[in-house]
Amino acid sequence: MVKDTHIAATEDYRKYADKYFLRTGEILRAEGINPWVRAQVMIRKGPGQVYGINEALSILEKYSSLLEHGGRVYALEEKAHYSPRETLMSIEAPIQDIVELETMYLGVLSAETTKANDKIEVNLNQVRKNMAAVVKAAKGRPVSYFGARHWRFDEDAFISRAAYEGGATSASTDAGAETFGQEGMGTTPHVLENIMSWKYGQDKSVLETLLSFDRHIAQKVPRIILCDYRNKEITDTLSCANAIGNRLWGPRIDTCGENICEEALAFSDTEKLEQLVGRKIIVPTPYEKYWFGSGVTVTGVYSMRKALNENGYSYMKIALSSGFAEPKKVEAFANAEEILGVKLFDMLGVGQIFDSRAAKMDVVSVGETPENFLPISKTGRTYNPNPRLKLRLGERK
Repeated sequence: MVKDTHIAATEDYRKYADKYFLRTGEILRAEGINPWVRAQVMIRKGPGQVYGINEALSILEKYSSLLEHGGRVYALEEKAHYSPRETLMSIEAPIQDIVELETMYLGVLSAETTKANDKIEVNLNQVRKNMAAVVKAAKGRPVSYFGARHWRFDEDAFISRAAYEGGATSASTDAGAETFGQEGMGTTPHVLENIMSWKYGQDKSVLETLLSFDRHIAQKVPRIILCDYRNKEITDTLSCANAIGNRLWGPRIDTCGENICEEALAFSDTEKLEQLVGRKIIVPTPYEKYWFGSGVTVTGVYSMRKALNENGYSYMKIALSSGFAEPKKVEAFANAEEILGVKLFDMLGVGQIFDSRAAKMDVVSVGETPENFLPISKTGRTYNPNPRLKLRLGERK
């Protein structure tokens, strides 16, 4: 039984999808690429009880051809207890059947699990306030709202509008962006890089993603490459820059917390920092944790900027995402610019400007058929099987 998903019969579900997933579908159809994937869903914040499973299943049943093509979905039961990072749902289907729906099913899982466990709703005044703090810290650089997957799709327009009123310059869905007279915006996503890794090999995953984007997406759309897929942020950015030159706007660095950015410093090491920068500097204690370690760090972004400049790409820009809803992190980067004497970022993508048990999806296997899946995934996010999952959609093979 399909649950009411709050979309009127006259509406198109695509307006609620992040633009990068819509463009991925467009590219895959144009390229004639449609392998099977195994996509697993988890929530970092926990423990707790998972809610929204039934509605997420209904979205997949109602808006995809998954069942028609023999796909299947394994998931925990509604209200089941879960642990942090435990796989809550595993989807096996042709990629074109499910790629446009990620925003919607993740959003209901995020919102319903948050509401049930933490007894909170999104406070739009707080969204405005939080976004305003990020925008202030960004010191004039544009900030895009990328948080559609962190809450229900049918509330995204209100949240996106509040983010815009707080100073955001764009949003990732058409439903959100149209509240202030725009269309949704987005870069290339990890999911497309997974497919290109399967087709062309991991070392060409980011480059082939860019080239396919460049072939099929209107030239007015900036070519911003998500460079952290295989944790070779600088190597892959330079490869892309060499391929299309000044048509590349630049990289978006979104390195996850499981990885250390290429050529970033893992620890606070005075000697190594001096070697990287070329002179002795003192890192302010309140901001030290943003300079070193995993995720998107000052030393990682500085290394990217340095590599671009040294290879003739000083004109290229840098976008940052992952953790920048925290104003103190943005302040740390702005402060680092003053210390280092170099501009580190030109745009921010910000998602979690409200409290949410944000659900995340990672493609972890790809194959011509589900019988010959290969372990293909973003670095740091490998297959995490869960024997507690039960078949909820489709038939067992």
